[in-house]
Amino acid sequence: MDIKKVIEENIEYIKKLRIELNNNAELSFNEFKTQKIILNFLKDLNIPSKILAKTGVAATLNSGEECIAIRADMDALPVNGVSHVCGHDYHMAIVMGTCLILKKIGFDKCVKFIFQPAEEDDGGALPMIKEGVLENPKVKNMIGFHVWPNVNVGTIEVSPGPSMASVDDFKIIFKGNGGHAAMPYLCKNPIYPAMDFIQTMNFKTKMEINPLDSHIITFTSIQCDTAPNVIADECVVLGTVRTFDNDLRNKIYEDIKRISYLSAEKYNCTTELKYNFQYPPLINDEDFTNKFINITKSLIGENNVIPLEKTFAAEDFSFFAQKIPSVHFRLGIADGNKGLYPLHSPYFNASDDALFHGINIITNFILSLNL
Repeated sequence: MDIKKVIEENIEYIKKLRIELNNNAELSFNEFKTQKIILNFLKDLNIPSKILAKTGVAATLNSGEECIAIRADMDALPVNGVSHVCGHDYHMAIVMGTCLILKKIGFDKCVKFIFQPAEEDDGGALPMIKEGVLENPKVKNMIGFHVWPNVNVGTIEVSPGPSMASVDDFKIIFKGNGGHAAMPYLCKNPIYPAMDFIQTMNFKTKMEINPLDSHIITFTSIQCDTAPNVIADECVVLGTVRTFDNDLRNKIYEDIKRISYLSAEKYNCTTELKYNFQYPPLINDEDFTNKFINITKSLIGENNVIPLEKTFAAEDFSFFAQKIPSVHFRLGIADGNKGLYPLHSPYFNASDDALFHGINIITNFILSLNL
């Protein structure tokens, strides 16, 4: 069967779906209109679906004990009002298009379509996992992707191993005893342990972590009182940690916890650490990703499948990839006029030709697997 021809026959409908999704952009966990568009689409195809994580949707084409799953994120950003400046309208349209094509060609194996809310906020992947999206039928492998600016339409970027970083944020409250700045000997100034902590962590990471083990520890804020003649009771340090390795991620957390305590003790202060583990690193399964690469090279040409460069940005598809052998690739959206501005930019746009290529790549990969 000529899959390209089937996609071409339906691409205008898919483009209209993308525009409808774009016109109904909604913020995280408020994707109710978006959810309704997806549910109506699935109902028209007579594909059973269920609601998960408040505004998410999971649908299964055909029955089976195991399946392959495809994920699209649903939410928009508070940019230009509320808009899809991260391309999630394209993600949903491509997954809906893949669903449509598989249905039209009479594909008889089990495929699950996951429409996930809140990727831009607290993350909807983990709530969906907790509510059983990977079960009944059991997901054996997963496919994820993201549209990517300045990568040509018809081209993708993909590699096995880590592609996007973990993200953890922290808040450390150093507590002393404030007072008049003219009498510092009567106070316990919390700014000194805060400064000691930052300096020690910067030196420690340079001495103890292999520079080839990519990571970022950024201190973004140090907050005390605002008056020049007042020593504050507290000093608050904010920062973020990004890594591609879970062992290194845990080591940095333990170091932050221990050094903040020791710095506070050194200046007769106390400390309180609030550490927010958010997304783990996104790591593509080696075997499954290499299979995807080989199949896709034979479909679109070896020169159009490019190794990706890791980014310290984060993506909560990582929770799925942590549970299930997965591949997450970057889909080119640049055509010389569109797809040149970065994600989250108020000027973000993409070539609609990317819809065809996304559907073509995913559909042919699924057809090539022994499901």
